[in-house]
Amino acid sequence: MVDENAGAIITVFVLGVVTVLHLLGAVPARLVLIFGLFAVVLLLAIGLLVLGEIRDGMRDAR
Repeated sequence: MVDENAGAIITVFVLGVVTVLHLLGAVPARLVLIFGLFAVVLLLAIGLLVLGEIRDGMRDAR
């Protein structure tokens, strides 16, 4: 679980850096869109993994 969280944090950080570079005019908008879509997909996947772990934990608690 820690690895997924670290991956999400790194992805969001890179997205922020790319967005700032775009605002400064150094990066084209297409690259920001690609990183943004990747970040959204990654965060949704991590959310599904977390929900699966919660479900498995509840199954074991019974």
